[in-house]
Amino acid sequence: MLEELNVKGFRKYRDFSVFDLANVNIVLGDNNVGKTSFLEAVYVWCCGCNAGSFVNIPLSRGRYGFIQQPFWIMEELLSVVNTPQNVPMKMSFDGLFDGEHVCFEHTIWPSDLLGVYDSSYQYNNQSSLPSSELPVNSNQMYSNQTKLIAKWQIKRGEQSVITDITIPANQIASKSYRPVKFIDLWSHTVISENQQIYSALKREQKLQEFTDEIKKVFPDILGFDMIPYPDGSQTPVSVTRTGNKVLPLYACGDGVQRWFYILGIMILYKNSIICIDEIDTGLHYKAQAEFSVNLVDYALRNGVQLFVTTHNIEFIDTFLDSINDKRNDKIDKVRIITLKDTVDGITSRTMKASEAVEAREYYNLELR
Repeated sequence: MLEELNVKGFRKYRDFSVFDLANVNIVLGDNNVGKTSFLEAVYVWCCGCNAGSFVNIPLSRGRYGFIQQPFWIMEELLSVVNTPQNVPMKMSFDGLFDGEHVCFEHTIWPSDLLGVYDSSYQYNNQSSLPSSELPVNSNQMYSNQTKLIAKWQIKRGEQSVITDITIPANQIASKSYRPVKFIDLWSHTVISENQQIYSALKREQKLQEFTDEIKKVFPDILGFDMIPYPDGSQTPVSVTRTGNKVLPLYACGDGVQRWFYILGIMILYKNSIICIDEIDTGLHYKAQAEFSVNLVDYALRNGVQLFVTTHNIEFIDTFLDSINDKRNDKIDKVRIITLKDTVDGITSRTMKASEAVEAREYYNLELR
């Protein structure tokens, strides 16, 4: 389990640390304080020396594969580094995992396209550019149709991996350090992953249990299926509702879709780290209590370490009340992490859920 994390040079984090992490970690804070960036930092640490996964999630949000404009990627690159004016650009992600410190140091050498994008970089820090084995000329080693955006080096101790970031995108294949999944506000709309979730539920004979749990909140749902079309082709996941009305899952409300996806993904990605942005989005307040209990149960049952964000204090109160009432024996598997932007940078406060319950009930303490 990831127990501590120190982040330097990434987004708003000049030098940021968080301690005493647990199985379920809920991140709070004002808008634009860096909650999503914290999830991204956890994700990047898990990626290890896999620059491809970094580029695809924190950098370009999955757009990299079809972006054909090199300056777009260059602009994204500048936004992900805390001090982009320093060349080469540097970041580090140091995590304490099962008692062992594991640190990944990133060094990025932008190509000469950076000077074209912003002329102030043309003569900036030239002495720090890499030697000949790390070319930074955008046309060097490539055809006229391919542009080199940057050279990206990731080091862990003596291990070093250097990756070319190009347009069109290279096929970047490198194994991540830890299995990890990032869920944003639109992840639940990916039909192929919902099909995988259904298959995992069916294979592990958990579909009925899963359905019974969701029926507590959505009583008109009778079951889930993937009935082939008349020509035998595969269909999206469908929902059978009262009156035997069958609808594709994507035709249901966001609450049903996110419930199915978030809980199902913890079965699909067992023994991994899962980062979920805006966990309560789409969930009616009447659904949040049961969802909170399921969230903790599924995480602990499937060996998942959760990092989730919210800015909704009503959801936090519902979550804490539900866990304290129905899963009190598991309450100290949960941490509430508050981020705050100060003159010294982003700082964090970590509270056990039991402490947060007392703070809210007896002192009405603002946790955000």
